[in-house]
Amino acid sequence: MTPSAEIEHVVDQAVKLAKDRQHEYVTTEHLLLAMLRFPPFRKTVDRFGADIDSMDSELDGYLNSLVSLVKDNVEVPKKTSALERIFNRANVQAMFTGRRTMSIIDLYLSIMSEGNSHAHYYLLKYGVKKTEFAEFWAKNYTVSDVKMTTQQADDILGEYCTNLTELARNNRLEPMIGRDHEVQEMITVLARKFKANVLMVGDPG
Repeated sequence: MTPSAEIEHVVDQAVKLAKDRQHEYVTTEHLLLAMLRFPPFRKTVDRFGADIDSMDSELDGYLNSLVSLVKDNVEVPKKTSALERIFNRANVQAMFTGRRTMSIIDLYLSIMSEGNSHAHYYLLKYGVKKTEFAEFWAKNYTVSDVKMTTQQADDILGEYCTNLTELARNNRLEPMIGRDHEVQEMITVLARKFKANVLMVGDPG
């Protein structure tokens, strides 16, 4: 499942919120505050009728009170198990609705299913109830024009793919012996302008 540029932006901001506070972990509450500070989502919650400024302020104060998470020299905060569950649940939500990209509403719905969390509590406290907000969101949310940065795209590729070019550059590929003809055929196909697809069939090696 591919996260949208919006999701990438929100996650980056959640990590930044944790790093700014020297928190060892990124929590569900960091994620929610990042969502609330993402202009398109914030505008939708505000139009829904929630007191967005008060919710932001209260959630920010809660995060500042988490002194137990503070640790010196934190370079990359780790995700909590609850945050992992939220992303896994959001991923399944997107798949079940036939989409190939996770969106910010998937994160919201997943947080609302994480009952034992302060994020869930604050959303309920300020009246952002699951069914009503989901219906409102479907009619009123406008997808932003946030573009995925080159670094974000590289990070996703690095997580799910193997960079064969980099391996070859560092002389870390296994040698290919006795396959000169096949290699030449692949090069010819890949160099085409159209239908440049290679399918290799056979036993490994």
